[in-house]
Amino acid sequence: MQDRILNKARELMFQTGVKHVTMDDLATQLGISKKTIYQYYKDKDALVSSVVEHELDNHALICNQSMEAADNAVHEIFLLMSVIQEMFNRMNPLALFEIEKYYPLAFEKIKNHKDNFIFSMISANLEKGIAEGLYRKDVDVTILSKYRLETSLIPFNIYVFHPSKFDMLKVNLQIIEHFVYGVATLEGHKLMDEY
Repeated sequence: MQDRILNKARELMFQTGVKHVTMDDLATQLGISKKTIYQYYKDKDALVSSVVEHELDNHALICNQSMEAADNAVHEIFLLMSVIQEMFNRMNPLALFEIEKYYPLAFEKIKNHKDNFIFSMISANLEKGIAEGLYRKDVDVTILSKYRLETSLIPFNIYVFHPSKFDMLKVNLQIIEHFVYGVATLEGHKLMDEY
């Protein structure tokens, strides 16, 4: 039952936004009472936190699988871009903004995931690309990992790229391409054109 609640909550929150999903909506969609939901989640904050944690665990798993399947560092980036594209396709653009504004415990989990897992993933990709000769040797891995980490959140900033005016996926792809073209060698550029 807990998994059913979690999956339906995630589905609704990603479709309509986090703030707009009420426990009543969730209970109705599941055909259960609110009391049943509260047996598993003490309040909406706990539910949102669980949804976020589940998404982050799933994200880490898929990213690790993509990194293992990649032929090289550039291929890795393109596989990860597919993961991001799939995520954007099923997520309401306002979801992250709402989590940051209204659910600080859940947002702290996102921040920790970003600062730890995503940072190490970016650093590993840069180091791999340098070792393969696909990224420039003069790249400062720490500086550019932090830079890429911060630019990864720009598409979610509704004050910069409001969803009514910009396609979040297109913004994200442009930012990623810009970053990779900036760190890539000529050999890396050739591979980018192939993918």
